[in-house]
Amino acid sequence: MQITIPNNCPCCNYTLETINEQLFCRNPLCDAQVFKKIEHFCKTIGIKGMGPKTLEKLSLNDITEIYFLDQKEVEIALGSARLAEKLFQEIELSKSAKLSVVLQSFSIPLIGSTASEKISGVVNHVSEITETKCKEAGLGDKATQNLMAWINSELAELQEFLPFSWTSASKQQAKEYLATVCITGKLKTFKTKALAQKALEEGGYKVVESVTKSLDYLVDEANDNSTKRQKADSYGITIISNLDKFLKKEI
Repeated sequence: MQITIPNNCPCCNYTLETINEQLFCRNPLCDAQVFKKIEHFCKTIGIKGMGPKTLEKLSLNDITEIYFLDQKEVEIALGSARLAEKLFQEIELSKSAKLSVVLQSFSIPLIGSTASEKISGVVNHVSEITETKCKEAGLGDKATQNLMAWINSELAELQEFLPFSWTSASKQQAKEYLATVCITGKLKTFKTKALAQKALEEGGYKVVESVTKSLDYLVDEANDNSTKRQKADSYGITIISNLDKFLKKEI
């Protein structure tokens, strides 16, 4: 039986590349590749409950979307408020991951647990990683090239939208915040939740995903009686109906 070698990726139809008798799809937007990268990230960073079946239900398109999920929407997707709450607790815990774990979670070729531990042993922060530091850590030429290429092409955007400290310190120094803030529902004063979170963090606030008794503010510009809003009201938490005015100290 003659086997026909495919010319295009069966998932995205992108032209395949042959290297050492192996076929590779080089399309960075290929759905299959994106899904596997998100799955690897969740497993490595330690988000329990975020396996393949859950990821399929959530229909994520990018790693950063994990940290901007809406709990009510997740409840609907999973069909369980309890599972959604547990998942958000796991996502919150993942934010404290140290640099060696964060680096190996991004599917950088040749940057697995060993290489990540090596480079994290010679730097205190991701911004300190250079070719010289890679050499000092004992990384090979190819691994160094891959890591530096990732830093030059993807790191800036990831740092902007992912809530990690990006430090190699196993015990991170506690940071003081003005208050803790949670966001629910659609926003009116910011285009996306990512931009709203960035503005809050730059203003000295800590953004969290869950409503607990220790929460200081809940941003609810849509006022759609969400589960988070109901919890916040029951705990007597202050509600922010206009985030832009809040940040400008106008309310």
